[in-house]
Amino acid sequence: MSEHASRFGVLTLATPNDYLKAIGLALSLRVSNPGVPIAVACSAKVRPLLEPYFDHVIEEQKGLRGFVHKVYLDKYSPFDETMFFDSDVFVFKPLQPFVDDWRQHAYTATGKMLSTGKSTFGMDRVEMLRQLGKPSLVVIDGAGHAYFRKPDCYKIFDSARDVTARHREIMGPIPYADEDIMDYVMTMYDLPPMPMPGFFSRYRSAVPGTVKLDPGRGICEYVFKDTGEVMHPCMMHFAANEAPFTYHLKLYKLLRQFGVKAPGLGSSAIKDCYELYVKLPLHKYKKRLLSK
Repeated sequence: MSEHASRFGVLTLATPNDYLKAIGLALSLRVSNPGVPIAVACSAKVRPLLEPYFDHVIEEQKGLRGFVHKVYLDKYSPFDETMFFDSDVFVFKPLQPFVDDWRQHAYTATGKMLSTGKSTFGMDRVEMLRQLGKPSLVVIDGAGHAYFRKPDCYKIFDSARDVTARHREIMGPIPYADEDIMDYVMTMYDLPPMPMPGFFSRYRSAVPGTVKLDPGRGICEYVFKDTGEVMHPCMMHFAANEAPFTYHLKLYKLLRQFGVKAPGLGSSAIKDCYELYVKLPLHKYKKRLLSK
């Protein structure tokens, strides 16, 4: 490894509800990125379950909940250069070529630039641009990853924590989302998003029936529904309980390949299916009724 590579590692977060997903991410990295150290931030409750699969286990900061942990990634990471992934991600290709390209920025992720519309959580982009005095806003919604480099990233995370503390003052009465915070802060510091093709993917990006997926062998191929192009991405993010049957089947096979016991994996699959196919439609239906 180069001097840069020896200071590089991967970080994720884990909870009692998704620690098996975090282990799945780690195993996919062992296949696709052998030798790259992997760290996880978690509560003391799940530490013993994760220690066999991670090089570093960091205790999460007490008093933080949910998405807020993501604006403390600089505090959790033991590395000089870090690629963060959500636990519901599989990685299929070496990360180093992307790190070599992305390290020119203190913090970045794949995304795009927009000047209108609202985020998934309701952030008004036009209003944010008015506040920031910028022509367009960074949008990394649903990225499930981020690269950051110390010490230059510290001011970015400090700003993210400040915006978090003033979330409603800045963005109004909308739910908190770390992606909204980082959209705002990346725009503030003129940090450009990275191109998505070649690195990022979602299961829903594929033409149905074209996905070939095996994280145990570092394989991911699909036909991109927007262009018809055959894609071989570095990662796939199963955000918002996306494709729960497929994800949990691939996770089960990966865990079995490495001899990892998976108590509760079936319950996790059922929970994700309930969230996607029952709870979310009911929530949308209720919002439509209330808006009439």
